[in-house]
Amino acid sequence: MDEPLPIDTGTSAEGQVPLASDDPVARVLIDHPVPHLARVFDYAVPAKLAEAALPGVRVRVKFAGKLRDGYLLERVSSSEHLGPLATLQRLSGPVQVLGPELLALCEATARRYGGTLADVLRLAIPPRHARGEKAVLRAEKARTEDADRGTPAQQGAATDDTGTQAALAAAGIGEPEAQLLRRLAGWLLEAVPETTAPDDGPVPRRRTLACTPGPTPGLSWIRAGLAAARRTLAAGRSVLWLVPDHRELTVLHTSLVAAGIEDVSVLSADQPPEQRWQSWLRGLLGHTRVTIGTRAAAFAPMTELGLIICTDDANRNYLDQHAPYPHAREVSLLRSTIEDTELLFVSTERSAEVQRLAEIGWLADITPTGPARRNAAPVVHVPDEDRDPFAWQRIPSRAWQIMRTALRPRPRDGGVPGPVLVQVPRSGYYPVFACARCQEVARCPRCEATLTTQSEVGPFACRACGYHSEEFTCSRCRSHQVRAVVRGRARTVEELRRAMPDVEIIESGGEHIVTVLDEAPRLIVATTGAEPYVLGGYSAAILLDSLWPGPWMRSIDEAVSRRLRAAALVRSRDQGGVVYLGDEDELIRKTLTGFDPITFMSRQLADRKALGFPPYRRILELTGAGSDIDAVLSELGEVDELLRDEAEDGQRSVLAYPISAGDRVGTRVAELTASRSAKKQPQVRVRIDDPRSL
Repeated sequence: MDEPLPIDTGTSAEGQVPLASDDPVARVLIDHPVPHLARVFDYAVPAKLAEAALPGVRVRVKFAGKLRDGYLLERVSSSEHLGPLATLQRLSGPVQVLGPELLALCEATARRYGGTLADVLRLAIPPRHARGEKAVLRAEKARTEDADRGTPAQQGAATDDTGTQAALAAAGIGEPEAQLLRRLAGWLLEAVPETTAPDDGPVPRRRTLACTPGPTPGLSWIRAGLAAARRTLAAGRSVLWLVPDHRELTVLHTSLVAAGIEDVSVLSADQPPEQRWQSWLRGLLGHTRVTIGTRAAAFAPMTELGLIICTDDANRNYLDQHAPYPHAREVSLLRSTIEDTELLFVSTERSAEVQRLAEIGWLADITPTGPARRNAAPVVHVPDEDRDPFAWQRIPSRAWQIMRTALRPRPRDGGVPGPVLVQVPRSGYYPVFACARCQEVARCPRCEATLTTQSEVGPFACRACGYHSEEFTCSRCRSHQVRAVVRGRARTVEELRRAMPDVEIIESGGEHIVTVLDEAPRLIVATTGAEPYVLGGYSAAILLDSLWPGPWMRSIDEAVSRRLRAAALVRSRDQGGVVYLGDEDELIRKTLTGFDPITFMSRQLADRKALGFPPYRRILELTGAGSDIDAVLSELGEVDELLRDEAEDGQRSVLAYPISAGDRVGTRVAELTASRSAKKQPQVRVRIDDPRSL
């Protein structure tokens, strides 16, 4: 039998283009939205690009007849592809934007969330801006020349100015408010010793802290993070600091600059493209030792990264709304492991995920306990229906008394007057609602507790027994129409102005959110999450109405978090701080009066562990047609279906699987998605560990 003829596998290019003499094959990841096409393909490296086509650069290639972006992952000597290869068309800039550590982090994130690497890279690396890139590269050239001459580079002031202006612009802050921010930072620094000496004893590498107001109400998270950052910077390493939104970003940046840390880079999706790309490149090239930002900064490249700080990790803003929907907390955990960095979670509350890591010993809990914690928190009063006949009112008599005392304390009491926060529900779940026809307060048909709802069209739910319904029916007149009993911000302001006509009232919420105010005695009526920072802290807070967010597993967690964040803006009891808590829920009352989110979350976790709920198992949510969901489930192992209900675009199935199977399930889900895409089958939307799945 004749031997088969040998096949020439030598690398050649279409059009007989001269190729690079060394490693003429580039492995390119195509940036494509279609799952089965977002993968690696081989391209020939033309001789003219041989020196510039380095691993990590962005490239433009021909794919399916069109020019597409991609990332050059590596150069190799040969390809398994038979026949001539298409060539790299050009490079999209000279910078190697995708380094080994960032690539490893993005690959781990794709496995964790069952997505494609291209989708994660789209979140991790901002779009290129040529003019901004040239400015940073000029600065890099000047740094190199200064280093060769032995002279220090002069760039800190420019970086500081750019970052400050960008942060203030994103928050819509003018010069008067900027001056207040600088005063706020000065007040904070009075309580933070400007020293680089480490604390007594070794510092745990990965730790968590639940803050109290202490000497700096509202800013204790900056105080704790700044102390940790100074230790890391003194050791010659860099710091990445994440915050949930632009308000915290602005306050943090102002505080860092006031503390003398000038080489700060600000990174946020709210920035203009040029500023965002410049900030990203400065971190990549080592022009800055501190990068602060929102969830977009979780992937930000840093030279010699030594510490990641994540503030308020339970905040919903950290959950990305683009596939594969990663959470910045989980990205921080992955990055800390991959790059072997220190990690600090600092917040007022305690998330379920962080508490589990603390209980298994992966995170060290450095939260103060006992009398030290209680003394650093304000005094919390709850309604006493037995002793106060007016406790049922919208603003009870006890709340009025606290407001008047805080605004104008009597000289014999020795109190210091100050602003008072009045927190009201924003648009969201109605804590109490009634029948629109007969005005009967809506009650649960099972247990007679008051029902809550997200809107006038539902869904309707009971906190006491878990009852849930898409439709409301009045038990008295059988009407299906409802009206809100709880009044919003505008109605509350009207009531306060009638009762206190000589007191200044400031509103914060909706499209007008105030970032910072001075210490003048006044009333500040704010919706949840829009409470301004106040110089010296609030003298008192009136937290009106129950803020239960809805009928899902984490609703009570979120309600406690909202209350704690507002109460943390109030002065400590040593400084006369008082909080009036209008909630009826006993869990919220106990947690706030003791200012102890750790005990609360520990008890919540005990129940979830017994039931096999998150965070002790991972959650996979599939949305699509029922037959398509069944087809995906038949190919998946290690998952248990917890529930299935109707969704707007078909059905929704929620499944659970062990944490140890995380990478396996995530990888398999991504493979199934790509396979269905290649076969042109209907897609099933995949979300892993979405807090709202249960």
